Amino acid sequence: MADTSGSQMGTADLDIEETIEQLVTENLDEVDYKIYRILNEDGRISDTDLGERVGLSRTAVRRRRKKLQDNNIIKIIGVLVLQEVDLEYADVQVSLQPEATNEELHEFIDYLVDQELVYEVDEYLGQSDMLIRVWHASLRDVKEYVNELIQHADIVEDYEVVPVIRTHKAWHSKIENA
Repeated sequence: MADTSGSQMGTADLDIEETIEQLVTENLDEVDYKIYRILNEDGRISDTDLGERVGLSRTAVRRRRKKLQDNNIIKIIGVLVLQEVDLEYADVQVSLQPEATNEELHEFIDYLVDQELVYEVDEYLGQSDMLIRVWHASLRDVKEYVNELIQHADIVEDYEVVPVIRTHKAWHSKIENA
């Protein structure tokens, strides 16, 4: 492994952080971005503490946070860290039939979104058209569950189940004990 203890890594991290901030602040101002970053670290922080960290009053920061939430720009949620409760999960990379219609795609997505054991549904560009993250008690259960999901979808041409061994970062946050 490369030595990352030198000052060059710190400069690279700063450059990346500035680039990320530039990308995000095209849609958010600097204060809203700071609010997002702090809430991502601790979604339970009080408005008083949040205001102190971004230099605003409790009322002003509450108004900004509420606006970000009301506009669906940020969502403060509890995330189940599957590996910490010894649940198995896998990514299912799905290729769709080329002749699948948008209506069929949206019906399939709606079906997946309604499934309790489906953790994530993403549309892709590239070799796969979709990613579906599922979880269950065991990998055998994951396999059976995925087979059931796919049976309901005539638009699926092919799929591959890729079990996840460990997640180190998700939702823009480091997963402790990974």
